[in-house]
Amino acid sequence: MYDDEDAPVIEFVNVTTASASSTHRVATLQAVGVGAVGDDAGAERFDGVELAQPSGLFAVPTTTANTEAVIIRRGDEAVALVVIDKGAPPQNVEAGETRLHGVGGGNAAAVVRIRADGSIEVTSKTGLNVTLTAPAAGVVSMQDGSQAFIRGNNFSSALNTAVDAIKVLNTAVGVFATAVGAGTPLFPAVAAAAVVLNTAIGVCNAALDVFKASSSVWLSTKVKGQ
Repeated sequence: MYDDEDAPVIEFVNVTTASASSTHRVATLQAVGVGAVGDDAGAERFDGVELAQPSGLFAVPTTTANTEAVIIRRGDEAVALVVIDKGAPPQNVEAGETRLHGVGGGNAAAVVRIRADGSIEVTSKTGLNVTLTAPAAGVVSMQDGSQAFIRGNNFSSALNTAVDAIKVLNTAVGVFATAVGAGTPLFPAVAAAAVVLNTAIGVCNAALDVFKASSSVWLSTKVKGQ
């Protein structure tokens, strides 16, 4: 049991700075206690106040003039239980939703949402990336993970090389057919067939050119991977 002097006290303080410890996995706060109005110099100071956070979560908030903390202290010892910034923009959180958002001045728009209906949304700040990395032999598995995704740029390059090779073959066939037609004047049907074949080759090669050029459209500009 505590006597009255040692009993823990819960109070609000204004947070002036927050930083990550260089020696322990903990964030520490510098804070100012309540003082007389206009007497900031006379307000009680708290240095190196550890911010208690759930296991597996570590965040160092950006502080503003509206950043407050709820601390529990006994004598000169103080631990921050929670940090609140009432000056930050509101979050339109649904009833039943769980949300994780950035606590910095420039990343509040980056959010992970488990929505009330059970859907999940991951959104980065406008213009920035969402990156998933599975080091070494790990994989990023989507859906049942039973099929490999195409390495789009490599596939496009190999496919375009194959298209060019088909065009070269088509042209060679056309040259050969023309030579055969010219070498058999007694068989005009052969020469006519060579003309038809060359026309078909021209149409095929033109279609292959369109197919090859369209590869830039196949490749996503929003999803990239290894």
